[in-house]
Amino acid sequence: MAIVSIWIREANLLSQKDRRVLLVLIVVSLVSGCADYMNHRDSITFGLGNAVEANKAIHTQDPFPPQAQRTRIASDGKVIRRVVTEYQTGGAVNVQPAPAMATTANGAAVGR
Repeated sequence: MAIVSIWIREANLLSQKDRRVLLVLIVVSLVSGCADYMNHRDSITFGLGNAVEANKAIHTQDPFPPQAQRTRIASDGKVIRRVVTEYQTGGAVNVQPAPAMATTANGAAVGR
């Protein structure tokens, strides 16, 4: 019995290094359990609570405003030419307008 009790006493004594390793393992296991708990949520997605907005977005047939459908830009060619030239030269430039063709009131060219 004396030999067994000596062996048990020696087995119970942990070195300082072993105690530190054991303490680190315990702390790491506790922290990892907390991280797993934080990942639990009652929702399927992160967007929980915005069902009304999601339904509006899903059921919108044409999300673009009517102005985006216009392909005819109401502008004068002379103005566009002046703006492009100013942009390309880096400042205001006095540009002579291009010679105009004979046109009618609605902009259609008059044939010769």
